[in-house]
Amino acid sequence: MSEKLVDAWRARASKEYPANLERMKPLRRLTLLATLCHVRQTEITDSLVDLFIQLVLKINTRAERKAEKELGAELKKVRGKEAMLLRVAEAALSEPSGTVRRVIFPVVGGEKTLKALAAEAAANEARYNGVEEHPCQIVR
Repeated sequence: MSEKLVDAWRARASKEYPANLERMKPLRRLTLLATLCHVRQTEITDSLVDLFIQLVLKINTRAERKAEKELGAELKKVRGKEAMLLRVAEAALSEPSGTVRRVIFPVVGGEKTLKALAAEAAANEARYNGVEEHPCQIVR
């Protein structure tokens, strides 16, 4: 059937009162009701698909934001990395037999700063190599 004809039948069926539809000949009544039901089913299906697509996009956006937020919280940039690395190298060279806790930790500002620096470097390395590992899994 042509789209114009189906639209005309649907319009006619939607305008009729149920009592008028009952008085019609069975072939005409069934044609109008079948057309109305078919077009309505198509409209509902299209609307459901649109809603589903919107829902999936919303879920993806929310998941991306959450992942970015978590990653950003875990990977706080350590300021002055290069200077810190220079101080670590100088401290290690000046006392090669000294312990890390006694020689290097005081130079970088403590164990926490060194762990943050190592986590950032590991995350950057993993991202550069295409490895999707959690930074805390790489550095212990």
